[in-house]
Amino acid sequence: MADVRSRELGAYLRARRDRLSPADVGLPVGGSRRRVKGLRREEVAVLANVGSTWYTWLEQGRDVQPSVEVLAAIADALRLSSDERRHLFLLGGHPGAEQPSSPDRASGRLQALLDSLSPQPAVVMNPWFEPLAYNASFRFMIDDLEALPAADRNCAYLHFTHPDWIAGHSDHEQECAAVVAKLRAYYGESVTDPAWTPLLDRLREESPLFVRLWDQADVSTEPERVKRIRSLHVGSLYVRAITMLVEENPRTRVVVYQPADRTTQERLEELANRIARGAVDGPASVRQLRPAT
Repeated sequence: MADVRSRELGAYLRARRDRLSPADVGLPVGGSRRRVKGLRREEVAVLANVGSTWYTWLEQGRDVQPSVEVLAAIADALRLSSDERRHLFLLGGHPGAEQPSSPDRASGRLQALLDSLSPQPAVVMNPWFEPLAYNASFRFMIDDLEALPAADRNCAYLHFTHPDWIAGHSDHEQECAAVVAKLRAYYGESVTDPAWTPLLDRLREESPLFVRLWDQADVSTEPERVKRIRSLHVGSLYVRAITMLVEENPRTRVVVYQPADRTTQERLEELANRIARGAVDGPASVRQLRPAT
């Protein structure tokens, strides 16, 4: 299997090298006619600061076991895109070494997908549980997410600190344990990402429960289970959370809350109907959605 991967890596490097000209990478074109298509191996080696002979062996498919740092230098030299870099690291035997960045917000296509899933609540989240986009059913599933300060709209943070979110889960500690186990799993995928530090520091400072659960070091992607969510608007909801990765950015996840029974389906439809009728018009009037009893 290693031989196959080495051959594929060599072929991939040759193909990427062939598509570039000296001018593309800031090298002089020269007056003489070039015999090779694209860059020469020696030119890639110079750009990546690796030995010419060693790079030749790499393209020949020999088992030279390139390091992450060397592959990163070669990726830079060949002007690889983020998708191409991930492919290079995979072929080089370092899957996951080049993690894609997480976007600040979801694309318009993802927002359209979330809206089409109504009345099922749906949200796009990054690894540290920040909602990048969501439909109206998710916004009002517990209370009004947009009534909260923007800095607090982190679903992990809300589970441990916000009274309505704490009351919104029938088995609060079990739900928090599941959140922490997921956070641990995602943390392991991108432990060097600086975005983790402010979130973990804030949770440690404000929640003794988080400290205890985090220090237990449980890791899980959460097996399928039915969650009971106490909506302030339509009562108890029994849902199953289905999580899907977004192919364009594997660090982005779509979470859909599917009703587990007919009553929940009816209550989610009622919530969607109230929103559609304009019973809610921004954070100031969210209380209009709440049932009288």
